[in-house]
Amino acid sequence: MGMFSWWLKEALLVLVVQMVESNSPSGNVFLVLAVAVVVISLFSVGLLYFSVSDLFTVLSGHATGEANLTVEPAATINFTRGALNWQSGRVNSGSTSAYLDTAAGTVKNGNWTAVTSGLRIENIGNLNVTLNLSVTKTAAQFIGGTSPVYQWNVTNGEPSSCTGSMAGLYYNPNTTSAMWCSLFQFKDSADLVNISINLTIPSDSITGALGDVVTATAYV
Repeated sequence: MGMFSWWLKEALLVLVVQMVESNSPSGNVFLVLAVAVVVISLFSVGLLYFSVSDLFTVLSGHATGEANLTVEPAATINFTRGALNWQSGRVNSGSTSAYLDTAAGTVKNGNWTAVTSGLRIENIGNLNVTLNLSVTKTAAQFIGGTSPVYQWNVTNGEPSSCTGSMAGLYYNPNTTSAMWCSLFQFKDSADLVNISINLTIPSDSITGALGDVVTATAYV
């Protein structure tokens, strides 16, 4: 813009000098017209400059926005396999006890239907939790008779799902809530726990429909 303005000034100066030297009426008229053209040209160039400048400012501007949400924590577990049923059976004649084991999927010295998998608990929340387990009956209360056995074994349904000193071995289940996994993870590849059940049923056990309730509780 500065270079163009300088050129117009120089041209106007030359034109004025020529008109003055000619000292003719037609030259004076032409001089007035020339000056008017130059002034209008300068004004037009100024408008164009300011218009383009304003447009550039608008096009080069920017704006910001936001997207917000809140994820609520949830400590939630679920029995994805919550029932075991050996159906009806009895200890074989001549045997003192029958043995039922979901980990091995076997029934020995009895005619109950074998159960080939234990209970399964899944962490379906979005937090790592501590898993506590309990039952309502002891072996004597659940099965009765001479030397009954009621045990469970807590193991990983997926690698690294459950860590804790009590996991991986058979224990007598506790009738009060106790920790079995100090860390029960929630990620999809490591959020399953199996509870295998091992029963020894003596020939003089309680008869009729027998059962117990397993309760799982998650703590943060």
